[in-house]
Amino acid sequence: MKKILALFAVLTASFCLSIPAFAATPDANLDINKFVIQWQDEFDGTALNESYWTPQIGNGNNYGIWEWGNNEKEYYKKENISVSDGTLKINAKYEQNAGKVGQTTYNFSSARFTSSGKVNIGLGYVEARIKMPSAKGIWPAFWMLGTNGKTWPACGEIDIMEAFNTRNTLQSTIHYNNWKGEDVYVYAQRGDLDKTEWHTFGCYRDGENCAFYIDGKRLINYTTADILEGKGYAGQRSVLNDDYYLLLNVACGGNLAGGMPENTLDVNMEVDYVRYYRAKTPEELEAEKKEETTQTATQTQAPPQSVQKKVTKPGKAKLNKAVNVKKRRIKLSLKKIKNAKGYQIRWCDNKKFQGFGQKNITKLKYTIRGLYKGKWYIKVRAYTKSGSKKIYGKWSAVKKVRVRK
Repeated sequence: MKKILALFAVLTASFCLSIPAFAATPDANLDINKFVIQWQDEFDGTALNESYWTPQIGNGNNYGIWEWGNNEKEYYKKENISVSDGTLKINAKYEQNAGKVGQTTYNFSSARFTSSGKVNIGLGYVEARIKMPSAKGIWPAFWMLGTNGKTWPACGEIDIMEAFNTRNTLQSTIHYNNWKGEDVYVYAQRGDLDKTEWHTFGCYRDGENCAFYIDGKRLINYTTADILEGKGYAGQRSVLNDDYYLLLNVACGGNLAGGMPENTLDVNMEVDYVRYYRAKTPEELEAEKKEETTQTATQTQAPPQSVQKKVTKPGKAKLNKAVNVKKRRIKLSLKKIKNAKGYQIRWCDNKKFQGFGQKNITKLKYTIRGLYKGKWYIKVRAYTKSGSKKIYGKWSAVKKVRVRK
């Protein structure tokens, strides 16, 4: 977000970057099953959780950054943040005399909030699911600043997602200081997504890489090794390995907003969730692999009197019905599977089942509650038991249900 002092800028194509060679590149398609969630805000309440977040108020002057260092023309207010129906909304709007600082009056209000001092993001993967408005002169962002206590840009900055004006261009950026202390920034863009629909935006860091993801697909990866020399790129890039805190905001006007909004502006950026994961250790992955092998293999158990009883996997499960009912619920009806002791239901708001909900049941009917409006994907598998272990059959075909009411 903070670009005004930048001396070096390099535009990169979505999957191409002409800088020194990377370390081992993170996966092109993120496998969320290789991570363990460490912290999350699902925005299920009715107000901003201020044990996680702090709203920032005004034009930046109180924080020593006039107009937030970007020539922004909004006055940030706590009142422009709301939480309902499982999402957080940042309302950016025209509001005459929204705020005044010195002799400067602001006629646009919006919101900006930060996890500084409350939630720090270390190495691993952080992701938010966001839906943005398309309107003249706005600049929504999901980003991070370093916690090392140094003055920007030496603190480091990671812009996971920035969007601009009415364009569908989405941008991810890294900032670090060169050896003179000046800002260096490098960014990648993607322009083929409808930003007014839901998308996930994430950043993966492992101490050698800083990779950006959109909907689980890698946009770009940057090495985080310091660059001692090289035209335009030299600097302390290792600052990208530090701990960071999160920020979300919608700017009105400013350096990258592409002009000023209309005086009819009244739009919302919605955030479904923010989640932070750590990578599973090799030992955890190996243990899971062994467990999966045990569950999927044919099991045998020695019952009393040494009579060998063979335990086989149940057949492939089937969802007979999945229907949206009132209060944003989905009612399920399952087919009875021979030899099944129970059923495992899994549901998610994306077809890759990243960040899923799950429930084991023993009956053939179940109601999924606490959903929000939009598309949901549901699958089920049957299980039997061998002692205390569950042996799962194959997943059913995935059913897609749109929650409308």
